[in-house]
Amino acid sequence: MWSSLKTEGIILSVGHFREADRRYSALTPALGKIEFIGRGARKGKAKVGPHLDPFAIIDLEIIKGARGMTVIGAERKHAFRELSESFDHRILAGAAAALLDKIVRPELEDFELYTEYRLLLQFLNDTSVLTPARTTFVLGGFLLRMLSMLGYEIELSRCLACKGDILPLSFRWHDGHGGLVCTNCVLATPSEWVAARALEEEIITLMRFARDASYADYLRPALRSDHVGAFAMCVNDLMRHHVPGYGEEVCYWHLLPSVPVAVSAS
Repeated sequence: MWSSLKTEGIILSVGHFREADRRYSALTPALGKIEFIGRGARKGKAKVGPHLDPFAIIDLEIIKGARGMTVIGAERKHAFRELSESFDHRILAGAAAALLDKIVRPELEDFELYTEYRLLLQFLNDTSVLTPARTTFVLGGFLLRMLSMLGYEIELSRCLACKGDILPLSFRWHDGHGGLVCTNCVLATPSEWVAARALEEEIITLMRFARDASYADYLRPALRSDHVGAFAMCVNDLMRHHVPGYGEEVCYWHLLPSVPVAVSAS
C-alpha cells in the first residue's frame, strides 16, 4: 500500500542509483533518518534534484511503498548560504553528516539529534573563520553531545567506581568504561582499571566544556594544539568503544583540514 508523508529534513548523503536516479539519506525531526530515491534526479531537467542539496533545511514529500521511499516533492526552506561558501566549514559539516549517516539507524525518531545537527550548521553559517585546532574542537564537541543523545553518557565529574567527586590530580581516564575513576579506586582494584591512564586536567576541562557549552561559546577558550590533539584522541576512542557503526576503517578526523595531532582509529 502506498502512502504519502511530508516532513522537513537535512540531507546527509547523496549517491548515484541506477542510470538517472540518486539515493539520498536525510535527518528529520519526527522520522529520524530516512532513505529515499530521487527518480531522474541526475537528469538536467529534474524538478526535485536541484533542491536536494546538503546544508539546507528542505521540505520533503515522500511516497512510501513496499520497496522503499521515493521523493516526489522538495522545496528548500532555509539555506545555510555562508556555510556553503566556506570550504573548511563544508568539510566540518560533511564530517558530522557522514558520522550521523553511518551511526543513526533509519526511521527512529530523534528530535534532539536533529536539532543538534541543525544548531551545528547554524553555528558554522554564522562563524566566519575557524582555525584548524578550533575546527577539530568543534567536531569533538559535536561527537560528545551526540554520544549523550545516543545514551552513552560520559562520566566527567564523579568516579565510575565509588561515585565520589573527582578531585584535581587524583584520577585516571578509561576509554572503555567511558569516563574518570579516582586514584583510590584504581589502587584498590588495579586489575579492574589496568587500562586506565593518566590525563591532564586541561583535557578533562576541554571535554566538560565541549559537552556542556553552547556552540557560540566554543569560540571563547584559548586552545593549544597539543591539548586539542589529546582531546580528539579521547573522543575518537570513546566513539570507537561505545558506538556501534563507528567504523575503524575510516578516521573521520582526517576529513578535516590540518588536524593538529593525527588520531588513530585503531
